[in-house]
Amino acid sequence: MTFLPVFILSIIQGITEFLPISSSAHLILISDMINFEYQSLMIDVSLHLGTLAAVVIYFRSELSTIIKVSPNLLSKNKDEGVVLGQNLLIATIPIVIVGAFLFLSGIADLLRNIQIIALATVVFGILLYFADIKQHNQEKSLKDLTKKDSLIIGISQILAIIPGTSRAGIVYTSSRMINLSRIDAAKFSMLLSIPVILLSAAVPIIKLSGQLSIEHFKFSLIGFIISFFVAFISIDFLLKWVRSHSMLPFVIYRIVLGSVLLFISFY
Repeated sequence: MTFLPVFILSIIQGITEFLPISSSAHLILISDMINFEYQSLMIDVSLHLGTLAAVVIYFRSELSTIIKVSPNLLSKNKDEGVVLGQNLLIATIPIVIVGAFLFLSGIADLLRNIQIIALATVVFGILLYFADIKQHNQEKSLKDLTKKDSLIIGISQILAIIPGTSRAGIVYTSSRMINLSRIDAAKFSMLLSIPVILLSAAVPIIKLSGQLSIEHFKFSLIGFIISFFVAFISIDFLLKWVRSHSMLPFVIYRIVLGSVLLFISFY
């Protein structure tokens, strides 16, 4: 293992995790392009933990509020922190149940090919565009989300298992479809990534316990640090961007990327 592949993948992970362009698709494609055949599970986990740390620190105020009111999450308390915590919990449940089945059954592995990635990149990019430009008479904020809204968002998040869909993108798309404002749609997508990343990293971490080498640890630490800083910048950039811009540049990028991949896959 060398430094350069880890550096490249760390940058890609940090940039793409929270932007609506699919981190999994980019990691799969870039790994193939640079012939990074030795894809250590620990490296993969460290990159995701780096982005997790970034979003936790960025939203430390919101998370602190949720933690403080956590004993009331199962109550009918209408406190803003309680409502947000409940909605995040509800939106996480569908992907936990369906995702576990798809990964354990091996179905998820069948989706990792260039044609599927290309089609998902284009199709869900187009959906992102139409959802984002949809005119709303009265946009919702996070405090206005209902449990039904959160369940709809959670069900849509299942589609993120398809490489190329983009978890951030599909959550943003479904959030905009139910009239959530651009800034709150982006925030909810980022906050919702926390339980998803935690759960996806839990099993690999258990498997890795007692199997770590100095080399693995060194490169994993490098990956963690780089992905953390890049992800933090990416989060800040996107939240500032959506305050006054649409998702059109990301949509164009997705369509171009998906079209190129389709062309390559057939020729």
